[in-house]
Amino acid sequence: ASVRQRLERCLGLVEQLGKEDQSEGDAGRDALRCFDASYSRSLLVPGPPRIVEAIRDRSVVLARWTSHLHELLLCTAVPAMPLVQILDEAVCYKGEPNVLPRSIAQASASDAGHIRRLVLESLEVCLFPAEALQHCKKAADLFLAHSESMFLHLTKLANANRARRFRRLAHVFADLNALQHEAYRFDNELQKTFAGNLRHPRPCWLWVMEHSMQAMIAKLCLGFTLELYDEAEFHMIYWYVDYLFGLRIHNLNDLYHAREQPAGGAGKKKGKSKEQQQDAARRGTRPRNPPLSLLLLEATQFALRGLFRLLAFCLDMGCLGPPAAAVEGLPQRFVLRFRALESFSLPHLPSYQDFEASATIAQARDPRQGGGEGRGVLGGG
Repeated sequence: ASVRQRLERCLGLVEQLGKEDQSEGDAGRDALRCFDASYSRSLLVPGPPRIVEAIRDRSVVLARWTSHLHELLLCTAVPAMPLVQILDEAVCYKGEPNVLPRSIAQASASDAGHIRRLVLESLEVCLFPAEALQHCKKAADLFLAHSESMFLHLTKLANANRARRFRRLAHVFADLNALQHEAYRFDNELQKTFAGNLRHPRPCWLWVMEHSMQAMIAKLCLGFTLELYDEAEFHMIYWYVDYLFGLRIHNLNDLYHAREQPAGGAGKKKGKSKEQQQDAARRGTRPRNPPLSLLLLEATQFALRGLFRLLAFCLDMGCLGPPAAAVEGLPQRFVLRFRALESFSLPHLPSYQDFEASATIAQARDPRQGGGEGRGVLGGG
């Protein structure tokens, strides 16, 4: 039998044990055999005595085993997962994955050549021409080697515990920024080589930008999971994440619009006036049939923007009661929370003044007034 089949049988046994407990009532709970910490005490590093409190509630024990087995089942699918899924807690079932599934997932994803294959598949989604491996071999090999090293490190972070992942993600953005500049130079070479046959002018740069912004969003959202933010900071974090989502949506609109165009640039509509072209450039491109993933991103951005406005309004009306010191120290907290992200070159580096202007607009707007909806800085209003 395969590993997956054996794990499914184990899962069935755990479910059967749960049914037997329900039928036996308290009698089944008395038969609980708890873990004896003395079994592994000799394996621990020297230090003060450790007391391991056994879990006496059998239903909790069985629920944990169910979760662990589901996580191990997810591990069997890791080799077939795309890069974006591996970087987003691929073996998460309920809550933070256990250390054993995370270790197995890391071992499965870091096989020789596997990360390189995932990187190439992910690049092709961004319209990277596969022929570049032949026609721009030297530059392509160099870029892929650096990308493979970078994403191998990100894969390790994705399989670390959440606290460690939050801490270490702060140190990857300088390396991602260097990879971004390398991608830009590589795109220049692709443009010279493929000219009009290049379906997107910046496939490598867009690819690095997309994964970098995903890492930024993951780091900021982990702060909520780890309960690191004060109540006074919530709307500030939502505002910054809203900005990052806006960048992602803008880039992905360009990508999916380019994917809808025929190869070689044929079939483009001609005869547009200069004013129409400028208007189209100002509004940006949007695919005719956006995928569900892009629509979900847009819906998430609207939800983030709504949360930002709601929290800003509640703070202004006194519905929330954060400590006065937290409110007064918000400029310093802004620097503290987003300092790590400043090592990556964004189209615009958000400042506290931008956030303050958006928060002021969100607080001042009266829905009973006419005249349409105002627009805040960086889409925050």
